[in-house]
Amino acid sequence: MKPLLRFLLLIAIASSLLTARAQTAVAPGYKVVVEITFDEQGVAEEGKVVSSDDPSGARVLDQIALRLAEEVKQAPRTGKDGKPVKFKARAPFNFPVEGDEGAAANEAPKPALKAAPLPAYPENLAASGTVGGAIVELVIGADGAVKQASVLRSSHPEFANAAFAAVQQWQFAPAQKDGAAVESRWRVAINFSVDEKEADWMWRVAPRPSLGAFTAVRAKLPPAAPAVAPAEKK
Repeated sequence: MKPLLRFLLLIAIASSLLTARAQTAVAPGYKVVVEITFDEQGVAEEGKVVSSDDPSGARVLDQIALRLAEEVKQAPRTGKDGKPVKFKARAPFNFPVEGDEGAAANEAPKPALKAAPLPAYPENLAASGTVGGAIVELVIGADGAVKQASVLRSSHPEFANAAFAAVQQWQFAPAQKDGAAVESRWRVAINFSVDEKEADWMWRVAPRPSLGAFTAVRAKLPPAAPAVAPAEKK
């Protein structure tokens, strides 16, 4: 199991399995609650997402939680006759996100994206198959233009530069409050993925206040050079 997935699994186990209702998450970030069906030996058979605040378009956090649920084990349970039985329990999987301000931060009036030129994938990183991303905070003026942009963090300086250059060109219909256009502050996650190699979830989910979507930028790897057959010895 990857270290990050193992870390998330430990968070889930520490939160404890719940048979009724999931507890409210207090840590900043997102939470997915999975109902797990266990066999007579307490081994996970099947998982189903019962609640989630996963904001990603591809339900990335839901998919990770379901994979982690497969690793959860419980002590066997018995029925009234004393024989082992199948049972269900719920497990909360918490995904900590640095700088997340919680669900309430997303209740502010949102601007609507009108134009969003995609960042240019740095050629050297695409050629090497390097994936990653950047988390960018935007201050959107009452005129709908990006008044200020700042990169909160990134996996590579070139991804940060590409994301920063792109978002400054974005145009919005400004947020409205009491019928008037107002300035607003939001975050966006921009990820860079090559072919079928996806960036880690932390570059596909933005801390709140979030615009609720991420921009996936893909570039094809250059074709591999054909293998050269060794010369025959004479």
